[in-house]
Amino acid sequence: MARVVLIYPKPNRIQFDTAHSVNLGLAYMAAALEKRGHSVAVHDCNLEADTQLIPKIRDAELICFYTITAALKASQRWAEIIKTQHNADCKIILGGPHPTARPEDCFASPHVDYAALGEGEILVCDLIENLNNPAVRDALPGLCRRSALGTVISNGKAIFPPDLDALPFPAYHYFPIDRVTPTRPTWINARGLKCGSMMTSRGCPFKCTFCTSAADQAFGKKFRAMSPARVVEEMEWLHCTYGIEFIEFQDDVFNLITSRAEEICRLLIKKNMPVRWSIPNGISRVENITESFMRLCKKAGWVDAWFAAETGSDRIRNDIIFKQNTMQQVRDAIAASKRAGLQTGAFFIFGSADETLEEMQATIDFACSLPLDRAQFTIATPFLGTLWSRIEKEGRWLVKDFDYFGPYENVVYYELGRLKAENVLRMYKKAFRRFFLRPSYLLRKVALRKETYTNMPLLVKQAYQFMT
Repeated sequence: MARVVLIYPKPNRIQFDTAHSVNLGLAYMAAALEKRGHSVAVHDCNLEADTQLIPKIRDAELICFYTITAALKASQRWAEIIKTQHNADCKIILGGPHPTARPEDCFASPHVDYAALGEGEILVCDLIENLNNPAVRDALPGLCRRSALGTVISNGKAIFPPDLDALPFPAYHYFPIDRVTPTRPTWINARGLKCGSMMTSRGCPFKCTFCTSAADQAFGKKFRAMSPARVVEEMEWLHCTYGIEFIEFQDDVFNLITSRAEEICRLLIKKNMPVRWSIPNGISRVENITESFMRLCKKAGWVDAWFAAETGSDRIRNDIIFKQNTMQQVRDAIAASKRAGLQTGAFFIFGSADETLEEMQATIDFACSLPLDRAQFTIATPFLGTLWSRIEKEGRWLVKDFDYFGPYENVVYYELGRLKAENVLRMYKKAFRRFFLRPSYLLRKVALRKETYTNMPLLVKQAYQFMT
């Protein structure tokens, strides 16, 4: 029985959206390792103290880091600490979004032994079982390593689990569930609420240029989904085993197949399960939304609906980000959500390639014209596999430090074409002020909502972060 430690490092700089949910990548990987008979420890540095990690790593044979771009440097720093101070003999592998996009970055640290491309459940199990068998180990799909000459050798993407229904339930028992909170808690009274996360599908077939999913990472382009029965079974398990009352579906395209989403709702209604749920990443396929669908979702426990509105410019939508739906479809979806009685929000992006001041103003006007309860404005972040290569060839970098790479950091990363940094930051701040400081909005959506008062510290923090 081998000893494996799975770590979610805390980014050196960014804070927003890193400390809310159970890390499902590590939770499913831990469950897969347990199923194959291995000893596992998990540490989420966003939720647990660093001092609690040291005892877990001392006798580990393999240590795995789930690495987002903003945590690459943190992963490498931890690799150095582990190898030089606590466990020189262990092997260290970095996996997740950044290693999948550009594994060679991982090897800037001499203390990193491997990088993983794609989904890790099969790869990590095979790696720990063949750690001392180089003939098998070095040929594992998904594994990247250094050659004897120091070059990076890649075996391509990992084999993904072909049947998501066959995956064991995520290993929640390794996480401090009492410290998990909703990603977007301003809709509800989050105090004391026991929250969980699920991912009912993997992969996205669309090509939105701002999104890492469009770059074939980490789940690829092929859409794969759990059956409705398996989804509801896992929800019931979370509720009965851990007392989970609120579940966030972390899918990229939850409603890609409408009939499947509807069947999940019907099963939840039939079971009368006392669990509410949300889709914090938003509904990207607004063209699939109908009022009957939204009413069914609400009856099944859906508490809020976020939509990927993105922009108020047809040119940006069609020619720059390739959204593959229309502003009218966004309007229709939001109207259907409101008629169904759901709290409704939308996401908007500033700073897409070649965007003009006038197009950013059109986005502000679009957001304010919609019957929204909330809006989230972000600055386009050029994650690897999205706009990175185009900026390298045609644009100008303003910030290239991975520690700053997060969409909620008030950072303009680049200028490209007609895009000017001063316009992006000015219009981004203007959007928050114009949307949220409207007198009618402050009265109806803030002053008269009890959640405003139960979530006041968070609201004040977010107002300061995004408006100042």
